Amino acid sequence: MPDVTVINDLDEDIHIAFFIGVPTNWKNHVKPGERWTTHLASLPHHFEARSATESREFSHDESMEMLAIIGGACAAGTASVVSAGVFFAGDMVDRIPKVSLPLMVAASAGEF
Repeated sequence: MPDVTVINDLDEDIHIAFFIGVPTNWKNHVKPGERWTTHLASLPHHFEARSATESREFSHDESMEMLAIIGGACAAGTASVVSAGVFFAGDMVDRIPKVSLPLMVAASAGEF
């Protein structure tokens, strides 16, 4: 479980975050020249930096919203596969496009 240090070498404040699907570690308003050290899990992370002038701070609410979208899409995708399997096994193949296809479309669009 490594410690990672980010140094703001820009001439403006920034918001920074590490993601594992959603923001898991973040700090807002990192000043020019400031260092931020955080302890990360031993997993691949995505890093994002945002200009502080845009007022798009990272937050717990944003993380939970992203988690809900990802969770809903996974649930819809799983339901589409399971329902297709049930209809196929039950020899009701004609019902697959009516039930499974809309669920897969919702999962692909991130809507649930």
